[in-house]
Amino acid sequence: MAPAAPVKEPLWSGTVRVERGRAGDHSDIYQMLLAVFHGPSREEFHAAQDDPAYEPANRLLVKRTGRCVAHVQLVPRTILFGSLRLPADQLAWLVTLPEFRSQGIAGHLLSAANRAMTADGTQFGMLRTRIPHFFRRWGWAVCGRHSRSRAKARQILAHYSAAPELRRQPLNIRLWRHVELPALMRIYAQNTAAATGPLQRTEAYWRWLIGRKAFDHIIVALAGPDKLELNEATAPIVGYAVVRQNRVVELLADPAYPTAGPQLLARACADAIEHDQHDLILESPPHDPLHKFLTDAGGQFHHHEADDQEVFMMRLSDPAGLMRRMGPLLTERWQAAGMSRRCELGLAVGEQKHLLTVGRRGATWATGRLGRNFIACNRAEFTRLVLGHCDPAEAAGQNRLTASTQVALQWAGILFPRVGLWRPTWDDLTA
Repeated sequence: MAPAAPVKEPLWSGTVRVERGRAGDHSDIYQMLLAVFHGPSREEFHAAQDDPAYEPANRLLVKRTGRCVAHVQLVPRTILFGSLRLPADQLAWLVTLPEFRSQGIAGHLLSAANRAMTADGTQFGMLRTRIPHFFRRWGWAVCGRHSRSRAKARQILAHYSAAPELRRQPLNIRLWRHVELPALMRIYAQNTAAATGPLQRTEAYWRWLIGRKAFDHIIVALAGPDKLELNEATAPIVGYAVVRQNRVVELLADPAYPTAGPQLLARACADAIEHDQHDLILESPPHDPLHKFLTDAGGQFHHHEADDQEVFMMRLSDPAGLMRRMGPLLTERWQAAGMSRRCELGLAVGEQKHLLTVGRRGATWATGRLGRNFIACNRAEFTRLVLGHCDPAEAAGQNRLTASTQVALQWAGILFPRVGLWRPTWDDLTA
């Protein structure tokens, strides 16, 4: 018989006792979420418990007389960050019952969540919210941009029909079959191998993501005849699109088949028109050429921090640990820029002083000193800088960051460039 898992002690924040959740709390938590948010659906709530990374202890609770009055959930994830794989926690379902608000309980819960993330070894937390001002007080920074295009379905089809080069490599477009999951996994891995922001998806996660059914259908593009091929090595699937109503929430294709994307979009447009939906929305990385395809069809591209007042936010749980994990990536960037000399870049983050040294033999991180060449900013700007949300020169021009020398600013631009920080929408959809 396996030994019982150790029980984690409560997390205290001031005078507020924050408890780790247990399986027996699920019913009480669901009723609280339903009373405040009128959701999630019962199916979605149970689907969350089937997540391969789910543990009841990742729910943090405040109770009064045995009743749950506040709750937040930490969802363990792994983020693809260039060549790195970084552990992170997604903050979800922060709620306090109305009769217990204005007592600072949510703040105590966030403080406990921040400590729990650090204790669990995650590099940073992430969330989506329409009240960023609340989370800023607890060390969270707006980080990440929405990326989507919108155009009229009929205009997209007309633009597609007027471009015969898109049909010189005709593909067979049809609905996806469950036995073809390995093909979706392969294409996702091809497109996200060096990306910044998407989640790492294991096979178990893929099966959970599809099983929770937060989409209408998946269409695939095949290069070759439409036949059932159980051997993934010879499967002809070269692209896929996940569709929910008139939104294409994920579209990825084998880079060797550049026409797969437009052909999948054309099929999605035809389906939208059949269901009397006049617009088509594509949600994909900002560098995706399909955005230009839609804007050329008279559409609009949206790439901003806020979308319908919703923003992405992140918080570094362990800045020093993250910088050490990023050592190989920083060395890659330094060498790719053709820099032969060693750099010592100081980072003044609030009242804290750090020194980052990068050279041929790697990168090191020390605290307590700056050196001659340094940059200074607050913790929120440091979060955006490290995670590639902002360009150092742009931040300096807007007085969000100061540099002791032009050399320091140049080095910061090499080590911390703005990258296409982007997360697929599909992972965050609710059923």
